[in-house]
Amino acid sequence: MGELGNTLSRARRARGITIEDAERDTHVSRRYLQALETEDFAIFPAPVYARGFLRTYSRYLGLNAEELVRVFPNGDLTVDIAPLPSVARAPAQLINVNWLVAGLVALFLLGAGLLLLRSGDNAVTDLQTQTAGSPATSPGAQGTAGTNATGAPAQGEAIGPIEPGRFPDFVGADRASALAVLSENQINYVILEVPNREVARGIVFKQSPAAGARADATASVTLVISTGAPQ
Repeated sequence: MGELGNTLSRARRARGITIEDAERDTHVSRRYLQALETEDFAIFPAPVYARGFLRTYSRYLGLNAEELVRVFPNGDLTVDIAPLPSVARAPAQLINVNWLVAGLVALFLLGAGLLLLRSGDNAVTDLQTQTAGSPATSPGAQGTAGTNATGAPAQGEAIGPIEPGRFPDFVGADRASALAVLSENQINYVILEVPNREVARGIVFKQSPAAGARADATASVTLVISTGAPQ
């Protein structure tokens, strides 16, 4: 056994860790861990695997991983890398990055689904993503404020208060007024148009985030506008 393997073996024994403990905590097969301690590098599929497992095992044992990898594979260890004092338990396992990414994606999809479910009694009929100063129109709207059941423009409530760095209260305002305020204050926004028999066509009845939330250059507000009663 060379000096490289001896260093790993001494460090493991000094901590009272068995090969089985190391296999469980590092998720590296005991076959490869034993091969590192005996410097039997021939069993590894390729040198890159041996170096990768060596780096993982060294860090797990509290050794200088880069120094050990530097002398691999000749085993000519010229520095004295003393093991750390023994510890009661092995270091905690690292969080699997793939699981973390999958969890974040799942949370994002769940949040998007809840937003769509709460946006009205029926399915979303039109989704328009716009940036400040570039309003779009839905079919039949022709760029004007919404209309009520009689065809007359629906007059909404006044928008306010308007404070720098904060989203104003758009609920109750008509589409034209909301777009004017969004454009004037250079606020990024998303328009959702959904049927709502309780609210006149062209009136905002929900927004996210709520009024008063902090608004910066990257933030956007989602406005849910009624298209009137379902046909």
